[in-house]
Amino acid sequence: MYGHPLRTNPIHRDHGETVLWIRRCRECRALFAPQTSVCPTCTSAELAWMPSSGLGSIVSWRLEHHSVGDNPAEVMPRTIAVVELDDGPWIFTTIDGEVPPPARGSVRVRFLPHVPADGFPVFTVCHAATETTERGQRAAQCANAPTDLVPSLPSALHYDSVWIRAALQQCEVLARADSIDSTSRSVIAFAIRWAPFGGAGARELLVAFGVTRRRFLQKVEDALRPRRADTVTIRGLKRQLQVSLTQAWHSALPPSMPQSVPWR
Repeated sequence: MYGHPLRTNPIHRDHGETVLWIRRCRECRALFAPQTSVCPTCTSAELAWMPSSGLGSIVSWRLEHHSVGDNPAEVMPRTIAVVELDDGPWIFTTIDGEVPPPARGSVRVRFLPHVPADGFPVFTVCHAATETTERGQRAAQCANAPTDLVPSLPSALHYDSVWIRAALQQCEVLARADSIDSTSRSVIAFAIRWAPFGGAGARELLVAFGVTRRRFLQKVEDALRPRRADTVTIRGLKRQLQVSLTQAWHSALPPSMPQSVPWR
């Protein structure tokens, strides 16, 4: 879904800093582009604002020329792009600087706190070191965000698509806060997707991780163990996930296990 900034201004100031904001459904916790007014997942109109990571990848772009001022003969080049934010939504943007060819994978970009002259949020191509710094700053914001901005699991533990989506978003919050590494992230995400089925079977665990069910559950517990640097919010998220995953994976397994993950 594209987020057209001309419809709704997604750029706000938060504690003196210019931040790109997106929408979050209060019911199912799904994230959407800034112009979204009704959740397409659960049809709820209760949408809240929340700060985005400010990082993403270019989906497509083009170079166009636009008039400067009142003189139609005076034109300047401008790069318009569709960016997929790391948070999930797609938005229209203006790219500051040149866009390199995607030699390996997609081109990574980051939000610039500029006041857009044409209504489009401004992004720029980021290098590895810059992106690492940006991730650290956004992780700190996310880790210390107000409770209302942090995704929470449904109060009733029904392991359906709503629960899975909320749990995966919590996993992303932990990753952006550098509270879990990439290996732990994969373990937790796998455990979340198999939760509705009472956990994965021995064959699936052997193929995916080369471990027994007992060893995998230990890996989940280790991945969600609080770290010394974790904030109170992050510790709470880990505790929520640990309790719900433990309950799901220790329930009785259904007679027939699916051969592949049914929900992504």
